[in-house]
Amino acid sequence: MNTKRLLLTASLAILLGFTGCGEKKNEQSAAPARSKTEAAAPQKKESFLLGNGKETISAKLTEKGYDFNVTEPVVLIDFFATWCPPCRAEIPHLADLQKRYEGKLKVIGVLIETKSTAAMNRFIEGHGINYFVSNAPDNIDFATTTADMLHQPKNFSIPFMILFVKGKYFRHYIGMVPEEMIESDIKEALGEVK
Repeated sequence: MNTKRLLLTASLAILLGFTGCGEKKNEQSAAPARSKTEAAAPQKKESFLLGNGKETISAKLTEKGYDFNVTEPVVLIDFFATWCPPCRAEIPHLADLQKRYEGKLKVIGVLIETKSTAAMNRFIEGHGINYFVSNAPDNIDFATTTADMLHQPKNFSIPFMILFVKGKYFRHYIGMVPEEMIESDIKEALGEVK
C-alpha cells in the first residue's frame, strides 16, 4: 500500500514538474494597515522599455492591457528563464508561430533572470530564436505589473504567456501549452482585428 502511494506521489510530482517552472516562497503575513498619517505607497511604474541591445519596444500600461509600439496587431508576451525546461521546450513552437504569422504577430520573450548580453546572445543563437527577446532592466517590473494586472502571484509559474490584440488583453497561459492551442487563439485574435 505504501509503495503504491509513494509511486503515485512521485509520478504526480514528476508530471507537475514538466508543466511549468516556479519557485514557492514563504508568504509573509499581511502587512499591517497604514494610518492616514503614514506616507502613501510609491506610484506603480506604468511604462516599460523592453530591449535587447539592438532594438527597444515600449509597453505603456493602459486600462485594458498595454500600448506596444509595434506594427503587428497581435502580441504574444512570453515570460521565461533560460534554466526552465518547459520554457526551453516551447522555443521552437514560438519560433514557428513567429515565422508563420510574420507581420501579424509579434512574439516578445521577456527574460525574468539576470544574464549578460553575451550569454543571452549565445542562448538565442543556440536555440534558434527568431523572435524579439528582451534582456532589459525593466523586465522584472514589467513581469510583476503584468502578473498583478492578471491577478497572478508575484512569483508566478513560467512559462507565462499573455496574448494581446491591439494592446487589449485577450488570453493568458500558465505552464507549457500546445502550439495548436496558441495558434487557434492567434487565429481568433486576428479575426477580431478585421
